[in-house]
Amino acid sequence: DENETVDFFLSHSWHDDAHIKWDHLNEVAEAFFKKMGRYPTFWLDKVCIDQDNIEDGLKVLPINVMACKRMLVMCGPSYPKRLWCAWELCTLLSFAREEQTLQRVVLVPMETPANKN
Repeated sequence: DENETVDFFLSHSWHDDAHIKWDHLNEVAEAFFKKMGRYPTFWLDKVCIDQDNIEDGLKVLPINVMACKRMLVMCGPSYPKRLWCAWELCTLLSFAREEQTLQRVVLVPMETPANKN
């Protein structure tokens, strides 16, 4: 559908706990469904970038980030340490004003039993 847009660019670290990430992703999807009457669409690097040709995916990362309505930041313990994650955030910050960025970013802190409190 030419009018279809992607609701969320999913920014996350592959090094964070997949089960915790999945639980939080489900919470986001269910909250979106309650508000919008449909489940959200996601841009996910593993399936949207050719993993055998990542360089070409990097070239169009700004287009992919800005084409999505929001950026869902799944911030687990390794997220702030990963260059790829910083690059995704930097891309959004480079192409949007601060007010727009604050409206577009949905931050989901992912706590594990070890880092709660």
